[in-house]
Amino acid sequence: MTDGCLHCGKPLGNRTALCFACESDGIAVEDVVNVDEGVYDRLEQYFVLASTRCSNCGDLHGVVTVDGETYTAADFGIETEAEWRRQMDEAEAWIDEHREAVEPALRLLERDWPRSVEAVRSHVL
Repeated sequence: MTDGCLHCGKPLGNRTALCFACESDGIAVEDVVNVDEGVYDRLEQYFVLASTRCSNCGDLHGVVTVDGETYTAADFGIETEAEWRRQMDEAEAWIDEHREAVEPALRLLERDWPRSVEAVRSHVL
């Protein structure tokens, strides 16, 4: 994460990418952060996969809807907890290996996936 606004450098307060003034001026994170589309897509797929496991009971029965598309664990070829864990471990290893490319993408994704982004920052990176 950065210490200042990505656009003007001012302190962020409790924000993570743009200061209040820049956001109020209509500046979007996408305008100031260069993100590899493949990295963005891979992170979003990781978030969808993570969300297919119920956070309450731990079972693989979650249905996730993103941009009107509905996903389940079966869409990723996952039928067991062990398969889900293996894919999660592989994705987290990739995220850890590509930290520099991942952080800008997280800034774009945190608007739609705030809890998932925080989990990546605190548990993976």
